[in-house]
Amino acid sequence: MQPGSDFPRDEVGVVTPARPPVLSNRSLVLLVGLLLGSTTINYIDRQVVSVLAPVLRDEFRLSNSQYAGILNAFMIAYMFSYALGGWFIDRLGVGRGLTFSTMWWSVANALTALSAGPVSMGAFRSLLAIGEGGTWPAFAKAVSLWIPANARTLAIAMCNSGSSVGSMIAPPLVVFLTRAYGWRGAFIVTGALGFLWVLAFQVFRYFHPGMRAVDRGRTSRNEGEPALRWVDLIRYRQTWAVFFCRFFADPLWYFYIFWIPEFLVRERGLNLTGVAAVAWIPFLVSDTASFVMGYLVLAAQKRGWSANRTRKTFMLLGTLLSPVGILAAFTSSVAWTLGFISFAVWFFVGWSISVQTLPGDYFPPRAVASVFGIGGTGSTVGSVISIWAVGRTLDLTHSYPTVFVGIGCLMPVACLVGMWLMGRVEPVVLRETVNPPARTSGS
Repeated sequence: MQPGSDFPRDEVGVVTPARPPVLSNRSLVLLVGLLLGSTTINYIDRQVVSVLAPVLRDEFRLSNSQYAGILNAFMIAYMFSYALGGWFIDRLGVGRGLTFSTMWWSVANALTALSAGPVSMGAFRSLLAIGEGGTWPAFAKAVSLWIPANARTLAIAMCNSGSSVGSMIAPPLVVFLTRAYGWRGAFIVTGALGFLWVLAFQVFRYFHPGMRAVDRGRTSRNEGEPALRWVDLIRYRQTWAVFFCRFFADPLWYFYIFWIPEFLVRERGLNLTGVAAVAWIPFLVSDTASFVMGYLVLAAQKRGWSANRTRKTFMLLGTLLSPVGILAAFTSSVAWTLGFISFAVWFFVGWSISVQTLPGDYFPPRAVASVFGIGGTGSTVGSVISIWAVGRTLDLTHSYPTVFVGIGCLMPVACLVGMWLMGRVEPVVLRETVNPPARTSGS
């Protein structure tokens, strides 16, 4: 167990007694399952456009740059909503904040069925992004609030695997729905999934009322503790370590989820049915990696590895091995293409779960969602730039090898910058000023 990581700290970094647990082990498993469901549906809704990219590009006659513009309409809105989502969740609480976010993005996804061209589709995807920004900070905060410290990395890995599960489910599901109801029907049906999740989540909250005591507003921190503002958090190099690790590395993931269906159609000659048959494979590998890597991290900590040694070891492995995905552009075999991409994704996942655990390693629960949101902003800023660059490069050179090489070289840069900023992975001593007492009338 990381020293002090399971305990709230006061303004000078002194460890105070932990809150008593409010969930049984069985309920904790159910909660993690629900959070996994949330991230899974999040990515299914996000992936509908990329799975349907060949259909949408033909119908609306989109260039690579126009397709990239639709993706970036989502990413630019996501850049702001991810960061504000952390602030929103820290103040409203996981229960109410995540419910509102899920309902918002589900409606936005269904509304995409009304698209008449790239501009309207980009607008609807921006609305989707506004809602989806609260999901990832919410599960990070939920883990920091209710999961024991020595199991948090595994819980983060399981919740984070929703991005892989959703990306794996999306190709066959969306193609099936498109065959049955048309591409507009695919948006409507996938949008309805979020409302089913909200119903299940509200039932869980109803039977666990104790969750609210450590969730909403000031109850998520000790009485008398001051709020942590962004201006406070960005003073720490640890916050910037999370930001830049995600800024440089996450474009690799977004390239795979947004461009691989297009790559398989344009460069490997597959049709939509072929995409449905194989495009899920790297994400099945990613999903498996989330559990295996999460377990290996937990096993390493049980053997006495510190958080510092564990995080940096798995980040270094990802840096050294994920660039193998570059080779996918230099083979004509679909099997080898998917094999190289899957290998790269496996080790990217080991990197990702380590980086996404850092906010909880460094900061107390009341700041985790905000730091996670700042990291998400780094992720989306880097990905917006890379998506634009990919579209522009393909329109100018028609060269996927150039794109794969550029994307694959980002991980070493992320590691160099991240390691320089991280310092030792351990709880930081917060340099806060206690809020002054409220003035009474007449004073």
